[in-house]
Amino acid sequence: MPVIKTSSSHSAPVAENIFWLRVENAARQYGFVLLVLLLLAGFCGLFSKGVFSNAHVASADGNVYVDYERFGRDQSDMDLKLTMKVPPGEDYTVTLGGQFMDAFEINALYPQPWRFSRQNGSITLAFHDQPEGTRRTLWLSIQPRSIGKVRSTLRVDHSPSVAITQFVYP
Repeated sequence: MPVIKTSSSHSAPVAENIFWLRVENAARQYGFVLLVLLLLAGFCGLFSKGVFSNAHVASADGNVYVDYERFGRDQSDMDLKLTMKVPPGEDYTVTLGGQFMDAFEINALYPQPWRFSRQNGSITLAFHDQPEGTRRTLWLSIQPRSIGKVRSTLRVDHSPSVAITQFVYP
């Protein structure tokens, strides 16, 4: 009669539950695809700088163009470029309104205004005329103060305002 040796290191077979085996299989199959899609969305700018994040909007009269980032991250710099047509030889003002001043901090601004004023949650920047051409460009580097959806308005002199919507991720 053969002798059967038992080892104390082996235990009883594991009871398998078909439901959890299917969950594990689905996580393996679809989890990798979901991870790759999230990485591609991030590379394309869905969560910050990139193709999906860059936006361009113009005023109704076509005198003001705004290039901005739709998506940003809290405590990260965001860029905003304002291009406008102004009559040569005249001073002009830029008003940043809506939720802009509550939601963002201006880190850099070029060119520097010669005067600014703040009232009712908006800021008005006054600029002297620059001799070359009728196009003016204002570059801003801004940093979000809070997370969530932000609706801002930008207006040059008395032209129609341009509305932009941005979303800041945590």
